[in-house]
Amino acid sequence: MLDPFGREAQELIRREFGDVLSLLERIPSSIDPKETLTLVRWVLSSETPPKELIEIKGIESLKDLFRFYALLGALAFSPYGLEAELVKRATSKLYLERIKSRNTLEETLLKVEAPSGIPERDRKILEKVMDRSLPEEDREKLRLKYRIHLREFLELWEGSLKEVYLREGYAYLRWNEALKLWKMAFERRFDRAVSLLSDVREELPDFYEHLLQELRKLAEKYFKERLENLGKVNAKPLRFDLFPPCVKEALKGVPAGMRNYAITVLLTSFLSYARLCPNPPRKDVRVKDCVSDLRVIEEEILPVIIEAGNRCRPPLFEDQPHEIKNIWYHLGFGLTDKPTLEDSGNSTWYFPPNCDKIRANAPHLCKPDRYCRGIKNPLTYYLRRLAREGGKENPEGEGND
Repeated sequence: MLDPFGREAQELIRREFGDVLSLLERIPSSIDPKETLTLVRWVLSSETPPKELIEIKGIESLKDLFRFYALLGALAFSPYGLEAELVKRATSKLYLERIKSRNTLEETLLKVEAPSGIPERDRKILEKVMDRSLPEEDREKLRLKYRIHLREFLELWEGSLKEVYLREGYAYLRWNEALKLWKMAFERRFDRAVSLLSDVREELPDFYEHLLQELRKLAEKYFKERLENLGKVNAKPLRFDLFPPCVKEALKGVPAGMRNYAITVLLTSFLSYARLCPNPPRKDVRVKDCVSDLRVIEEEILPVIIEAGNRCRPPLFEDQPHEIKNIWYHLGFGLTDKPTLEDSGNSTWYFPPNCDKIRANAPHLCKPDRYCRGIKNPLTYYLRRLAREGGKENPEGEGND
């Protein structure tokens, strides 16, 4: 399979299974978990995928599709962890090599077409047709191979528009530019797929939780140096400088009408998960599953929430002193202002709302920066920036956002 998110793959899923959930129900009876991990395991020993993974044909294409979606199913139980980063890194490299080997982006998720409509004079200039000193290899790199509608191009491109030839509503791409755009589209679709599946993970077979455990072992090996540098515990001191813009806006205090959402819903959930359990092992996780006492909440999280509430106009907790109980309620302790650790689980520990919900409920908080592109949840933003700061080999070149 050239691209598991491409047109060919999506048509196959619809035709044979109906939808992705039906595919995920079928997978456990069709493949072995060890076979699934072949899409990922190769990164532990090589920078490039082996030939047998690049040259997939016939019935192997269906197995390959099963393997990829099995990995997505496993990541539904850990959408923000190193496992997701490992799978995304390995599979984007693998499918990129397949595209290179076939020298085509047709049938991939990138909606490109033949580069028609270029005036001959422009083409000669852009492709340096008259420069006879250029080696054929360099000449090939300059050829405009595809065009893509400008609207779709702008959703993905992060460089300067001066780098690309634009004409009549289309961006014209050289091969390397098209590959770069495909990689960005793939990674964003990957994040979206994992996020959507995490919402329905309770419907998935146990197969995927077992597969996640195997993925976790591979991730620990692959990111061993980073884990040693950061420490293996999940809970870490907060890095306020790496917070997403919406959280920074909430910390400044907000006007009446936005206070309860910004402070009680967004800030409470974000700070608590970011500090205590950034990569929750399951959907119904409780605070007491992550910490052994409440001091970290009382000394590090609650004061920040109260200060932000006091910056509101008017101050939230002066105007609504009962809202402290609501804070503990959103942390999962029930409606109380004197919780104990054993109270954890008396209510739901609310996960940070997704970006689309923030835009709908508190649009003034949403002031996207360059790291927000492709991000669906403020916690994802924070964890990815934290990972980059933690010592990636090529922090600005991963394209994970």
